[in-house]
Amino acid sequence: MSENIDALVVSPLMNSREVAAYLKVSESTLSRWRSAQTGPPFLRLGGIARYRLDAIDGWLAGLEHDHAAEG
Repeated sequence: MSENIDALVVSPLMNSREVAAYLKVSESTLSRWRSAQTGPPFLRLGGIARYRLDAIDGWLAGLEHDHAAEG
């Protein structure tokens, strides 16, 4: 039974203030990204936006540019 529990890893949920600080943007920028559907993926729980840390990191990875491939 402990094998199943050890295999279950849940990414922590962060609120808008925490994500804004993590990304070094304002909360209003994060809100604007949500409205435009251009920011990191989020969940609505009870009408409040929540973000999974692994989803934010995946979104950031997708924004990275490989400058060696461009040259």
